[in-house]
Amino acid sequence: MYKITCSCCGEESLEVKEVQTDIPKFGKLVIISMLCSKCGYRFNDIIPLEYKGPSKIEYKVKELKDLSAKVIRSKTSKITIPELGLELLPGPRAEAFITNIEGVLDRFLSIAEYLYDTSRGIIKKRALEAINKIKLAMDGKIEFTLIIEDKYGNSAIIPPD
Repeated sequence: MYKITCSCCGEESLEVKEVQTDIPKFGKLVIISMLCSKCGYRFNDIIPLEYKGPSKIEYKVKELKDLSAKVIRSKTSKITIPELGLELLPGPRAEAFITNIEGVLDRFLSIAEYLYDTSRGIIKKRALEAINKIKLAMDGKIEFTLIIEDKYGNSAIIPPD
């Protein structure tokens, strides 16, 4: 761990932690976590150290235990859940993350709830429909497929067992 100047508040209070690890079925990577103790700015990133070529991973969620499958999402990957009409695209501000399938659903739920709270008309109606579908999926009442497409092959889904 070391400290650097925070780009938000200008103080020498941004704590940086870097960990190099090797995750089975995924490979070597560096996990970087930054947190400013003064202003609260935070940034996390995952940097793959291996290139595996394009990949497409499909994981069928049939029961509650499947929600605990680990998801490693690189910045360059696209996540879709066709049955729920959900899509997370790569881009310049995309975040890499490690979570589980329930955590992915929770990210989508947060966005849908924000849209519901800040919108009107058809967008508000669609947001409510998305919220209801996501909650059913989180309760194990809807089977769905989580698909990760990554042009660099640096994403993974690791089953719970």
